[in-house]
Formats: sequence, structure tokens, C-alpha cells
Amino acid sequence: MAIPQVVIVGRPNVGKSSVFNWLAGRRIAIVDDVSGVTRDRLGALCQIGEDDNPRFFELVDTGGIGMVDRDDLSDHVDRQIEVAMNDASLILFVVDIRDDLMPLDLEVAQRLRYLDVPVILVMNKADTPDFDHRGAEFYKLGRGKPIAISTQQNRNKKALQKLIGEMLPAGDDMRPADEVMKIAVVGRPNTGKSTFINTLAHAERVIVSERPGTTRDSVDVRFELDGLPFLAIDTAGVRRKAKVRDNLDFYSIHRAERSIRRADVTLLFLDPTQGITRLDKQLADYIAKQYKPCIFTVNKWDLMLRESASDGQAAMGRYAHVVQHAFRAMPYSPLAFITAQTGKNVKALLNMSQAMFKQSQRRVGTGTLNRVVREAVAAHPPAMRENRNPRIYYATQVSTAPPTVVLFVNSTRLFDATYQRYLLNVFREKLPFRDIPIKLYMRSRTQSDPNAPRTLDPTADEGSLVGHDSEPAEVAAGYGGYRMLDQEVNDLLDDLN
Repeated sequence: MAIPQVVIVGRPNVGKSSVFNWLAGRRIAIVDDVSGVTRDRLGALCQIGEDDNPRFFELVDTGGIGMVDRDDLSDHVDRQIEVAMNDASLILFVVDIRDDLMPLDLEVAQRLRYLDVPVILVMNKADTPDFDHRGAEFYKLGRGKPIAISTQQNRNKKALQKLIGEMLPAGDDMRPADEVMKIAVVGRPNTGKSTFINTLAHAERVIVSERPGTTRDSVDVRFELDGLPFLAIDTAGVRRKAKVRDNLDFYSIHRAERSIRRADVTLLFLDPTQGITRLDKQLADYIAKQYKPCIFTVNKWDLMLRESASDGQAAMGRYAHVVQHAFRAMPYSPLAFITAQTGKNVKALLNMSQAMFKQSQRRVGTGTLNRVVREAVAAHPPAMRENRNPRIYYATQVSTAPPTVVLFVNSTRLFDATYQRYLLNVFREKLPFRDIPIKLYMRSRTQSDPNAPRTLDPTADEGSLVGHDSEPAEVAAGYGGYRMLDQEVNDLLDDLN
């Protein structure tokens, strides 16, 4: 049995998304004074009960019943609400206690009357107990005694949670397994992101429309692949700043950036029929700055083949060259050609994402890393700068996801960006980080330090300190000259955290 769902419904602008964020304990849904902000179904895993006997449920936010959408998507929103109510184990019927009983409230009550699902009537915006007496007229909705709450004043939250726990039907409410991997799907509007998400979920989980900007929130969708749970994050199409019409567009962009930071792997969707724009490059630059593994995902490839007179392989080669030229700062990121609408190559794309995620989790032994650095320096020594020879003393990997390498050198000023890029390219070629970004830090070591370690000597034999396969703590224990170095590694880890 699936985890129970608690679905929030009501007319527009009664504070459903505020209740959703309030119960979820974090800002997920966009909250704005504009009516009809929420369109898709948003979900969040919530816990109630004591720590020794917790119960879990999925809280679901929906659009306003009876909303008039400015982009003519009312029918799509209503279909999402209908699906959510049919899947619900418990419904929170939210009304605004500051308003009189509205015709749309009666319409919502009428729709709920035909569902065999328990309903809790929630009167929102009751900031003080003085508002509670105004709730008497809501008894007409036929849902028993309502509960007055205030999300802004954090009023009666525990009482509502207790009521949810009492009315949730018995079922499989144990905590679901954590996702193996989180995938963020980002890109400009109308590149097929939502279609891709629906293909993964095997359902119309998010609204798909030809009108740009359909998705506003970042929507988390759980799906399974080969029996393992995954999380796909559908994001709003990122617009140029000049085309940000209002607060909703601003919040959507902010949510998309947050989704990139949350993700383990990012899929940057490109539409080959539209070409690559400056906005695509800016989005790729943000992904690179977050050190997230990225796959350039060329969607709607079937449309491109119809327009192209040449064979598919030749067209792929030409477009791959265009992508490589446009995103020269990310030459390590692979390229995938898919058709989300038909599901072509979607499974292969997910397999590639898993492989990159595993790369980001790899940890290389200190000895192996130092041998690679020694060979790189021997093949291409750094040039003299400031009348000094650049020297690399020691290398160690201090973190994963992304793989983070620290080089201890005589002076960080002696190693320019070009040589650092050279070292990163060597790491990708020689280490299991071929398709992902690598963080590289350099730490200065003064020559006057009596504990300074020896320089990486290209002529050193395999039995030397450079070739030692132990982790830094073990190296420090065996070689007094590295005790200070190990402490520096620990200090750096504290700084990174």
C-alpha cells in the first residue's frame, strides 16, 4: 500500500500554499497575493507522532478550485485537482475565516460531498482567538467542527497535526525509502521539461502546455527505475531578466536555482529547433559554479530529424559540435539526444545520470592521486613565475560530491588558472572523474616551515612518501613531517563545511 496522501483543497487565495509550507516546515510552494499561483500538484513528505512511533504521509498542495488562470490553463489545473482528490486519504478543506462564506466555498463542499474520504475543515488566517467566533457560518459546509489556524502567527499547528493523525486511515505509513538520486530538470521555457517528468512518472504529474511558463513551482516527483526510488525535480523555465513579468517569474527562477543546488545530477534541456542562447549559457554557468554533474539534454530530437535532410548520425555530430563550442567551459559534460514525448533514449539518459552520480561519490587513494600529480608535473612542469619555481608538495582528496582535491604548494600565486585547468584535465583523464566537475583548492606552504613536506619529485621511486597509498591520517602517523599537513587538511574540511 502506498504512503497516505493528505491533500489541501479550497478556492483561490485562502492560503492553501501557506498551509502547505507551514505543515511541511519549509518553503516549497510559491506564496503570493496574486490569485491562482499554484497550478501543479506539489508534494512533501511529512511526519507526525512521537519519534518512537512516527507516522508519515505525503502532503499535497493543489490549485484553487474555480480559479481563472491568466494563461488559459484552468482546465489543466482542475484536472490536477481532480486527480489529487481521487488519490487522497484525507482532505484539508481550507477556507478564509476573514471572508464571509463564498459561493466558491460551497462549490468546493459540493465536490467533496461525493468523495468517500475524511475531510478536515481548516479556517485559515485566524491570527487571534477573536476571529474564532466568525467561523460559525462555516458549519453550513457540513464538515463538522472546523479548526481555526494561522500560518503567519503559527497558531494551532500542533492541534491540526494531532487531528490529521487521528483521522488518517490505517495503512502503510512507514517512512518510504530515501531516494537513490535527485535529478533536477532545468532549461528555458518550452523545452519539454514537464513532458519528460510525466514520462518518468508514467502519469500526467505536471501540466504540459505549449504556452511558455506553464510551470511555476519546482515540483518533486518520485519514480522508480529498476526497483530503486529516484526523485525528479521539474523546474520553471528560466527567463531573461528583461522578460521577468512579475514576482511569480522571480520566485520561479529562485526555485529553479535552489533545485540545482539540491540535485545530485542536473539535466540542462536544450531545444534544437530554437538554437542555443545566452540564457542557456548563463544557466550552464550557474550549474558549473555549483559543481553539479550536468548532462546537456537535447530534447525534441525527432522534430530536428524531420527538418534535416541528412542522416541522424551526421545531424548529431553537427549539433554536438555546436554544443561543444557554446559550452566550452564544460567540455567534460556529456550530451544526450532524447524525445521525451515518446520516451526514446530516456532510460539511457537515466543510466548515464546514475553513472555520473557514482563518479561524484568516488574517493581516490592518496597514493594514487599523488602518483597522477607527479606524472602530470613531469610531463608538463609549471612555468617559473616571480623568479620562483612552483612546487607541489602533496595532494589529497578531502571530499566527494563533488570530488574535492587539495594541493599543498609553496605559493598559490605561482599557479595560474591555465595550469590548474591542465591539472583538472589530467585528473579527469587518469582518475574516475571523467564526466563531472572537480573542485581544486591550493594551500600555500612556506619553505621556512621545518615541518614542510618534501616536494613531489618526478624521479621518486614507488617506495617513496609520494607513492604511499594511505589516507592523510595514516601518512601523518608514519611520517612526522606530515603531522602539520594532516591538521591543515582537517582545518580545510572545517572551512568547507
